[in-house]
Amino acid sequence: MLKRSICIACAVLFVAALACAQESPAGHWEGSVPVDFDVNRPMGISLDLAKNANSEWVASMGVPAANATGLVVQNVKVNGTSVSFVAVEMMMTKFDLTLGAGGIMKGTITAPQGPPDSASVEFKRTGEAKVALIPVSPAVSKELEGDWEGTLVVGPGASFPMILHFKNQPDKTVSATMDGPARNAMAIPLNDVKQSGPNVEFGMKVANATFKGNLNQEGTELSGQFGHEQDVMPLTLKKKK
Repeated sequence: MLKRSICIACAVLFVAALACAQESPAGHWEGSVPVDFDVNRPMGISLDLAKNANSEWVASMGVPAANATGLVVQNVKVNGTSVSFVAVEMMMTKFDLTLGAGGIMKGTITAPQGPPDSASVEFKRTGEAKVALIPVSPAVSKELEGDWEGTLVVGPGASFPMILHFKNQPDKTVSATMDGPARNAMAIPLNDVKQSGPNVEFGMKVANATFKGNLNQEGTELSGQFGHEQDVMPLTLKKKK
């Protein structure tokens, strides 16, 4: 009788341990966040979280009501049941979550300005992860590689300073990002970077925007047109020394 009880106890412990080992934050999650921290109006959002081929955690977000998917997520960190990341399209809002039982993740979101601009959030796992990452772009020339800065004039008295970074990688791709210091937006990925001689193109998924321009002969200035929906605005960027 004692032997049988020990066997049952061991089996229970084994199953419990196996369940804990299988518990992972990977998956497709759905929840909501306040559109305005003061008014607390909810907006439905989704989160896809998984490990890539290199066993690194990657993620993307979506807004189902707006049919928006593949929104950029940065600084993904998973430590046991703790999950944190930064949602770029949500004004660099930081998520700090804890994985609990029953496929629930709870925690807080914090605006870049910090407290008291924070609120609680809860996600429920509803399926398998389908992370949508921005495709890589081929390496660029030495003339384009580096840091560029300029100001986009979007209207009378309205401007948007920006800094662009192009850094070639060992795998012959380029890491291309943009900083918007005035809006606390940092390292926003650029997509579809293309260069053919002096001709340069890239997209900015966050803003649903594109740029087409040309490098000057000295490689010190990149000038062209910045398109956003139906608007087209001139933009000149100068290479930082």
